[in-house]
Amino acid sequence: FAWNIILYNGFLALSAVYIWTMMDRKVKKFYKLAGVAAFTWRLILTTGTGSIFGFLVARDFYNSAVMAPLFIVMSFAMGLAVFILVLHFAYTWTGRPLGDVVMNRLRYLLAVFIGGVLLLEGARHFTGLYIAQKAGVENFILFDGGVYTQLFWVGQILLGSLLPLSLIFCRKLANNRVALLLAAAFTIVGGFAQLYVILIGGQAYPLTLFPGAEVSSDYFDGAINAYAPSIWELMLGLGGVALALVMVTIGVKVLRFLPDSLSNAVADPHSK
Repeated sequence: FAWNIILYNGFLALSAVYIWTMMDRKVKKFYKLAGVAAFTWRLILTTGTGSIFGFLVARDFYNSAVMAPLFIVMSFAMGLAVFILVLHFAYTWTGRPLGDVVMNRLRYLLAVFIGGVLLLEGARHFTGLYIAQKAGVENFILFDGGVYTQLFWVGQILLGSLLPLSLIFCRKLANNRVALLLAAAFTIVGGFAQLYVILIGGQAYPLTLFPGAEVSSDYFDGAINAYAPSIWELMLGLGGVALALVMVTIGVKVLRFLPDSLSNAVADPHSK
């Protein structure tokens, strides 16, 4: 966890340098280098976040090398979904043209990331079902976990994965901007459901304190831990999202991050 101080602050610093190289013509020649550095650092950061859970051998639901790439692809899917929504509403509210060429590229890229999350999540669960040590927690999450099972199948798989993919690949909804926005919104909903199952569901299941040994006491042995977020925790989470949106709004309005036009003619001169 101590590495997070360096990883997050380093990423913020590199992002600031990246923005500076894009805004100042004097250092514009360094913007590609700054962008590659920021993206590479961002991969390292997310790898570290996933590895924190992957190294927790006492938690049977974690303890997997696939947690690092899973967190990376999850961040790609949720980040792109947020980007699609912000891009659309920013251009709509400012009256700038935003063509289907750009949005369709983002549409199918989002499908790739959603498919990647499904692939890694499926591999993690199928592998866990074949490991005797993880059979209990896999049965808990997939079949007998109450709200965690519902969030996994309904929230993550159905609403957060299958429904967005259906909206993206349905031929009748091709070039339909509303369908894409709904797909992005449901991807975010599914991402939060997945995070809740991983973070809360994984800790609700009893710890394996001494693998291969029996441990007994009179203090909630083998009990499923109960948890419900308080109003203060909900306000803290919503406040963080609100703060990020305010910063994006100010950045778009004051610093002019977005191009004046992303029409089809600008994005792809060969488009018809």
